[in-house]
Amino acid sequence: MSTFTTDIAKRETLTTMIGTYQQATSMVEQAYAILEQAEKSLRYVFLDAPGYRFSVIERNSTDVGSNASKAINANLKKDAWAIIVERMELRRMLSIQRRTELDSQIEKGELPDLTDENVLALFETSAANVNTYLEEAVHEVFDYLRPPQSKFKTNTEFELGKRVILTWQVEKGWSRGKFRVNYHREKYLTALDNVFHMIDGKGPVKTYHGPLYNAITDSMDGTGSTDYFKFRCCINGNLHLEFLKPALVARLNAVAGGNRLRNDDV
Repeated sequence: MSTFTTDIAKRETLTTMIGTYQQATSMVEQAYAILEQAEKSLRYVFLDAPGYRFSVIERNSTDVGSNASKAINANLKKDAWAIIVERMELRRMLSIQRRTELDSQIEKGELPDLTDENVLALFETSAANVNTYLEEAVHEVFDYLRPPQSKFKTNTEFELGKRVILTWQVEKGWSRGKFRVNYHREKYLTALDNVFHMIDGKGPVKTYHGPLYNAITDSMDGTGSTDYFKFRCCINGNLHLEFLKPALVARLNAVAGGNRLRNDDV
């Protein structure tokens, strides 16, 4: 499978972000150390023993000093890594499954300290595995477009054709009766758009949801098209998709369909 390029943020921009994060977390530690010392001084002079008065933090909070700064900095680390990963466009390179795993690592604080070296290592690992990630995303999207036990004749068993019908994808919104994408299906439509962009050599989609999602939500009558798809939304929640570039469909079939599926079914 051919490689593709992504527009990674300039290195000096990432370096600035990382440096600012490191400076800010250090300031948080210093600030809470000062608060802790102020509290100790007040209690020593006024109470001559540790107590519950003269708290320098808000009521309903019990931590001060290093415990509080560690908790705050742990949350800052999550936020910073999430934005760095987004700036690197890393999520758009990954399958939905890998993206979910990455988000879970960020939320659990399992990623390493935010440093230039660790960000560069993450980027180099991602660049080295870009073809693997793309192939995983292609398989995932192909299986999404080929739902099991589909009753629609347009949905073929082993290969994608010119059209496909996807169920429970859209619904009527409150805004002027326009269609909107079902919340639980948003990530799949974005992944679909992303894969078509990448196998066309254009890199990941440049908007958060992608052109297909945006076109559906912007359409006044539930119909429209993008560079890769023509769509029609139905009241029953079905989304009719027509693929506008047969060569790209052929690529999906070559990577994820045909013999692979027949062998899996044996």
